[in-house]
Amino acid sequence: MCKKIVSVLFVLSISIYIILEVSTSLEAHNILRQHWFPEQHDTFLASLHSNDSTPPDEASSSPLLEDETQKRLPDCLIIGFSKCGTTALRGFLTLHPDIVSPLREIRYFTSHYEENLEWYKNQMPLSTAAQITVEKSAGYISTSESLERIRQMNASVKLVVMVRDPITRLQSEYARSVSKNSPRAPSFRTWCGGTAQSPSVLRLVDYATPLEQVFSLFPRQQVLVLSEELLEEKPLDILKEVYGFLGLKNTFEKTDLVFNEEKGFFCFNTSSPKYPKAKGSIVLNEKTGCLGSHKGRAHPEIGDRFFKELVDFIRPHNQRLFSLIGRKFNWPNFKGV
Repeated sequence: MCKKIVSVLFVLSISIYIILEVSTSLEAHNILRQHWFPEQHDTFLASLHSNDSTPPDEASSSPLLEDETQKRLPDCLIIGFSKCGTTALRGFLTLHPDIVSPLREIRYFTSHYEENLEWYKNQMPLSTAAQITVEKSAGYISTSESLERIRQMNASVKLVVMVRDPITRLQSEYARSVSKNSPRAPSFRTWCGGTAQSPSVLRLVDYATPLEQVFSLFPRQQVLVLSEELLEEKPLDILKEVYGFLGLKNTFEKTDLVFNEEKGFFCFNTSSPKYPKAKGSIVLNEKTGCLGSHKGRAHPEIGDRFFKELVDFIRPHNQRLFSLIGRKFNWPNFKGV
């Protein structure tokens, strides 16, 4: 009887010794992990108390695969100005494999804000996590209300603003306007309100005031201001600048565009391997690769007297713009005058 008791006590003591040794080892291991690998410490503790045999890294929800496509809110917006080359810029940008863009202006922040962000997102094309979604609606810059709505969506969104020689913009807006009610079109001066200082002229030639609103809501490093004339003359340089602004490598080649003598500007090269992608994201003349017939309308002639009035009135607004953005554009109507 005594021998049995001794045997039981011996086995019990051995078991207690093993338990103590294991506990001590675990505690020591825990202390070492906490000291040398603090970022893994919480995960280690969770694994000790979990009944799930799946490793912690595998148990957490896996992120979306980089090549998995879904609709996403825009990373970049082209917000203005109208008749300043925004359509052409958006179209050229789509030649980049890492840029996607809806075919039409969504105008969410100006005309469809009663819809929710899910509706806005659903208007976007499918993209991968590595791609950038760009939406162009040239009227977004027109009001502080729409700019504030953009900021509420994403305060880090990147913004591109296209400007243009103000007199050329006036002529282009006039050409678009009278094409709708021709042949009863008013003269250019009448359309301008009869004077260079009319509110209708000011609204189209003053770029600085809307840009001041932009800069009051967004850091300047998130805003890129470009000139339509440079896009016409040196599209490769402008696209390279935009790609850098978006953090993308330049994939554009000279052969992607061709100069159309009849139109007087660059069009898509229909022989380029990138052309099918561009054709699917912008309305083009399939034979020429140029933008639709509404682009490149004939501009009205301006009498010398009224032209001088326009130049004198607009020049101070140009200077405000250049001072604001720290960059000067050599617009043709303001050279040598």
